[in-house]
Amino acid sequence: MKALNLRGWLGCILATSILFLSCRQGEPVEKKRSQAKKLPDLNIVFEDYEHLENRGKYDLLARKIYEANSDLQSSELYVEAASLYLQADNKDSAVYLLHRAIDMGMANPGILGKLPGLEGMETEEFSRLESRLDSLGKVLSNIDNFSVETRAMDTFWPYFEKALAEKDSARNYLKAFILEGPPEIRDYYAIRYYNTENMYGQMINGAPEYYTYLRNRMNPDSLAALRGKTTAALKNFKTLYPKAVFPKVYIVPGLLNSGGTASEMGLFVGGDMYGRSPSMPEHELNEWQNETISDLKALPQLILHELMHYQQSYSDSLHGTTVMYKVIGEGVCDFLRELASGTPVESEQLDYLKIPENFRMVTLQLKQDLLSEDLSLWLYNGGSIEDRPADLGYAMGYLITKSYYENAVDKKTALFNLLNTDDMRSILRGSDYHYLLDKDPEF
Repeated sequence: MKALNLRGWLGCILATSILFLSCRQGEPVEKKRSQAKKLPDLNIVFEDYEHLENRGKYDLLARKIYEANSDLQSSELYVEAASLYLQADNKDSAVYLLHRAIDMGMANPGILGKLPGLEGMETEEFSRLESRLDSLGKVLSNIDNFSVETRAMDTFWPYFEKALAEKDSARNYLKAFILEGPPEIRDYYAIRYYNTENMYGQMINGAPEYYTYLRNRMNPDSLAALRGKTTAALKNFKTLYPKAVFPKVYIVPGLLNSGGTASEMGLFVGGDMYGRSPSMPEHELNEWQNETISDLKALPQLILHELMHYQQSYSDSLHGTTVMYKVIGEGVCDFLRELASGTPVESEQLDYLKIPENFRMVTLQLKQDLLSEDLSLWLYNGGSIEDRPADLGYAMGYLITKSYYENAVDKKTALFNLLNTDDMRSILRGSDYHYLLDKDPEF
């Protein structure tokens, strides 16, 4: 047998020692590798985003996001960087990053509609991209693609327990959860967490008793019946709207600030917002959280609402940032989840509007704000409005879109228009609330 040279001999000893040490400490080599990876603080990455964007530094911004994503590998960040490269007229880099986004789970076959300017490229990589997106479209059009995935939530609990038991190392355990967990949690990090400090602040420092309680509430068995209800409603919707698509739904541990979030990968549902029960610990929660956290039984309706956002394909660029556009867009989703499920929408907001003086006051204000961009009275204002229920725009949008559909003679065309209009005013004009577009200050 030939003797090993000195360098090779020392290398074998070193490798064996490292492997032995890893086994002694009970940590797989893969975990050691994850600890060496960098998890970007996206608050820092995006802190000068608006400044650079206003200066037209799209190429610099794209590079910055791409480099920050080197270990995270979030499909959402690849799409963001692709969009910026496209604005910098670097189409080849944009195409490359869209391929990377698909590799990491991006599942929106219509992504090119959000990135105008790539159409007509005559390169092999763009043709391959179109082919991959066509394949995604075929997959998403099949209702069998729909599923409610709980693996991120299931994976979270061991890391949470370790973080809670060893608070000095808690951020490292939370980092490991992101890097070692399923691909969807990396996108959720990019969309909601932003850094481990935000995770620590809510999960470990802010409401540890609530999250501990939630573990027993949010289990696979409790979700089985909910999957069935949602699937039945989606099958009904497919008969009404054959163009429907069915992305996956991911239940994730959120930060007690969001029930549902649409992404290019699929729908994220913060499981933490569906833990209500008589035994729910409330002392760690703020007023908004206490009022907003729902029972698990509400989850199918939330999922249906959010999945309707995936059906929307509007081209009304003139009104895209207005109150009218946003209110109708949300109202469509509430009305169509009612249409699909057969379960009437019930809410505090609708009850409030049944009182004539409330209805008159709200419609007068909506008339004034209709073409403004100020959403403060209408949407996403939980915890910041006191003289009326929050999010009244959902209820007004629901009433407008339901009225439009009921007034239409051709229901199939009306449903198509609700999801694909190029002029939101046409929806309002066809409803019983057309007077909101009148120029008269009173009605």
